[in-house]
Amino acid sequence: MEIKQASLKELLAQRQALQQQVTATRQRESEVVLARIVRKMREYQISLADLMGREIESHKVTTAAVPKYCDLRSGATWSGRGRAPHWIIDKNRDDFLVSA
Repeated sequence: MEIKQASLKELLAQRQALQQQVTATRQRESEVVLARIVRKMREYQISLADLMGREIESHKVTTAAVPKYCDLRSGATWSGRGRAPHWIIDKNRDDFLVSA
């Protein structure tokens, strides 16, 4: 008795069909779980703020950061917070300081 091996094309088609089934099943199950969570939150009177562990209404108001560096060529600015923009990486930041 000879066992027939599937071709690459057949295997790829099977993989795609399985991936579609996985995606559909994950979506269905997550909707069921979400409905259960919402139902339990209502049952126990848990607010979103309670769930997040903080008061949603009391978010601090953030202000825009004042630019500390400026690229004179492009006019782009950077506050010095977060990830450095490409135009200042590996360069002397003092050359880009915005004068007060």
